[in-house]
Amino acid sequence: MTLVASDVRRPGEPLVANTRPPRSIPSHPGKAAKGQNREFGRWLLESGLYSLTLGYASPRSFFAVAPDSWPGDPATGQRLLMGEFLARGSAGAVAPESDDPPWCRAGAPALWVDALNGFGWLRDLRDCADPGAATLAVRLVDDWSSREGRWSAVTWKREVLAERIVSWIRHYDWLAASADPGFSARFVFSLARQRTHLRRALRTGLIGHEAVAALKALIFVDLAFLRDGKHFEKSLEQTLVRLAKFVKRYVLHDGIVAERAPHLQLAVLRHLIDVRSALGSAERRAPAEIVAAIDRMAPLLRFFRHGDGGLALFNGAWESDRTLVDLVLARSGSSESAPTMALASGFQRLAAGTSLVIADAGSPPGRGMDGIAHAGTLSFEMSAAHERLIVNCGTFPGAPRDWRHFMRYTAAHSTAVVDDTNSSEITDHGALEYRAGNVVVDRADNEGAQWLDMMHDGYRSLYGIIHRRRLWLSADGGDLRGEDTFVGHDGRMVTVPDKRFIVRFHLHPAVKATLAQSGQAVLMRLPSGRGWRLRASGAGIGLAESIYLGEEGRVRRTEQIVLVGQVPMEGSTVKWALTRMEG
Repeated sequence: MTLVASDVRRPGEPLVANTRPPRSIPSHPGKAAKGQNREFGRWLLESGLYSLTLGYASPRSFFAVAPDSWPGDPATGQRLLMGEFLARGSAGAVAPESDDPPWCRAGAPALWVDALNGFGWLRDLRDCADPGAATLAVRLVDDWSSREGRWSAVTWKREVLAERIVSWIRHYDWLAASADPGFSARFVFSLARQRTHLRRALRTGLIGHEAVAALKALIFVDLAFLRDGKHFEKSLEQTLVRLAKFVKRYVLHDGIVAERAPHLQLAVLRHLIDVRSALGSAERRAPAEIVAAIDRMAPLLRFFRHGDGGLALFNGAWESDRTLVDLVLARSGSSESAPTMALASGFQRLAAGTSLVIADAGSPPGRGMDGIAHAGTLSFEMSAAHERLIVNCGTFPGAPRDWRHFMRYTAAHSTAVVDDTNSSEITDHGALEYRAGNVVVDRADNEGAQWLDMMHDGYRSLYGIIHRRRLWLSADGGDLRGEDTFVGHDGRMVTVPDKRFIVRFHLHPAVKATLAQSGQAVLMRLPSGRGWRLRASGAGIGLAESIYLGEEGRVRRTEQIVLVGQVPMEGSTVKWALTRMEG
C-alpha cells in the first residue's frame, strides 16, 4: 500500500494538526471576580500614588556586580547603531529621544517589545567594537528612564523587568565610562525604583524558570546596593534562602528542570551560574543548594545534545546556539558526562556507534509547569554522527502563534497518534488536562545492544487503548528496530475499535526521502551522503508534508514518514526497522 500526503492529511487541515475537538474543561465561577481584581490592581499600579512609593529611600551607593561576560552578537549591535533593532525574527526602528518611542510601540510584536525593554542587547552593542556604541547605549538607558519611570504592564512586566535589572547592572562600568557625570545618579535612582517594584511583585505567583530569573535579578540588585545599609543585607539573605528552597524543589533529582524542556535547562543553568558568579565577585559563597543544582543540571544539558551540538526538541525547545551551550557547560565547572537515563523525568538516551536516540518516556510536566508542555509522550529523536535524521517539529520564540500551538500536538512529534487526538489534552488556557499520566518504562542492555520498553495510557479514557512502544538499538548503531502496539488495558479488548492510528517519523529538513521497493520502504539520504532505509509491517507506509521550527527565526517545510492503520477490537501491532545503508 502506497500513501501520499492527501491520504494522511484531510483537505484544509494543518500539516500536523489534531482535528479532534477538545474534551470539556470545567468553568471557574470566580473568573469574573478575579478579572475585576486584576483590573483594579492594574489601575492602582498605573496611578501616580504608586509611582511615588517607588522612589522612597533611594540608595546613595552602587557596586558593579560581576560584569557581563556572555558573548553578544556584533551584527545585531551594528544594526542597532544604524537605528534598527532585530529580535525574535522582527525588526523595528529605534531612535532615542524621538517622537516615536519604541518602548510601548503600538502594533509592534510583543516579543520584540519584550526583548527591547529587557536590554539584553547591551552586550550586542558592547561587542560591536564601535566607539559610538556606549554613547548610544547610555542615551537609550536615559530615554527609557525618562519615559518609562511609571509602571506599565508592558515595560514593567516581571520577566522583562528582571532581565533589564541584570543587564543594566552588569554593563554599568561600560556605560558609565562614556556617560556624563550625572548619569550614575539617574541610573541608580531608576534602578532602585525598579528594585522596589520587583520585590513587591515577587511576593506571589512564583513558578518555573521565570521565578529563577526574577530571584536572580533581586540578588543582583541587592548586591549592587549592599554597601548602603543593613536593609539590603537582610533582603539579600532572604532572597538567597528563597532561591535555594525553590531550586531544591524545581530542579528534580535527576537534574532536569520541572518543565522538562531542554531550552529551559540551558536558560536556568545559565541563571544559576550567573548567581554563583555574582556572589563570588562580592566575596560571598553561593548556597549549597544552588551549587548542587548546577552540578546536577550540567550533565542533563549534555544529555539533550545531539551529535551536531544542538538541543533535542522536546516541550517547546529549539536547537539553540551551540556556542552558548558549550560556554554554559564550560562555566558550570562540571565535567560529568551525559547519563543514559533521567529517572525522575523519564527521558532515555540510547547511544551506540555514531547513532544517538533520545526518547521521552516520562509523564508530561505537572500542573503549573505545563504552560508550554507538548503532548509528545513516547516520541523520540535520532541523529547519526553530526546529522539529525528523525526529529520532533519543535518551536521557537517569535514563531507564528498558530504554529506554536500546532507544534504542541502529538502529531508534531515522532510518535503514534490515535484518531487524530492528542495523547494529553491541550486546553484553551495552555495547560494540559487528561494527560498521559501513567507512563511506564523498562530498559535493558545486552552485549552492547540497548532496549527500551515504554507505555502510556493517554488514549485509555477515550478509546480504551494503551500505546506501547519498544525500541532496540544495535551495538554498532546501524540498526534501530521499533514496535508500536495498540491494545486494551490489562490485555482486554479495545473498547472503541476501528480507530485510525498514524505512527509518524518527522524528518529533518536536510534529509531527502523517497519511496522505494514499490512503496514498501522509504530511503533517506543525509547531506553527508550517508543513507538510511525504513521498512515496516502491520501498516501502510508513505510520505507526507511536515514542518520544522527547530531553528530560531526559520519555519521550514520538510517531510514525514507515516505508518497508517486501524486498531481492531483485539488490538494492533506495527513493526518497523530503520537501517543504515552501507556504501
